[in-house]
Amino acid sequence: LEFGVCDGASYIAMAEHIILHNPTITLYGFDSWQGLPDETEGVWKPTRHNPGMFSASKNDVLNQLWERGADNDPRFKLIDGFFENSLTKELQSKIKNLIFVNIDVDLHKSTVELLEFIYPLLRKGVILYFDDWKDPQDSHDGKWGEHLAWEEYIQKYPNIKYETIKINNFNQRLIEITDI
Repeated sequence: LEFGVCDGASYIAMAEHIILHNPTITLYGFDSWQGLPDETEGVWKPTRHNPGMFSASKNDVLNQLWERGADNDPRFKLIDGFFENSLTKELQSKIKNLIFVNIDVDLHKSTVELLEFIYPLLRKGVILYFDDWKDPQDSHDGKWGEHLAWEEYIQKYPNIKYETIKINNFNQRLIEITDI
């Protein structure tokens, strides 16, 4: 699953890998195509995360799939809309054997919504990638965005056991679910 497709750079990179190496994997991409929604009231955010930032063209992503011969490939699914409307129980029931979740949504609100959506799908070995954990370029000392949402999530669901397996220089991180 990829939450926050935007211009499709990482979605297309994963699609290329699937085309070449994993013919049975389905890749879902979630985006409003309208940019970021409002943040949770009272939660700090940098100005680059204002509503409407990072809007993108779904057609550009579809064209990139077309260039790779995968425009009508049923393994590649783009789900439109803000998460509060697009992350449905019906869609959740169609997702099987979750292995990887790319979280690139910047905001606390969006991260809370997607984490709740994936909770029933989590199992041992699932990898979560947080793209905007706490960007080192931001001088805000408090908790916010994806980082705050994850901390609240693991407090709400203490049965989730995990290990941080990689943190890079941009403070992006990979977390593996070790038990649930």
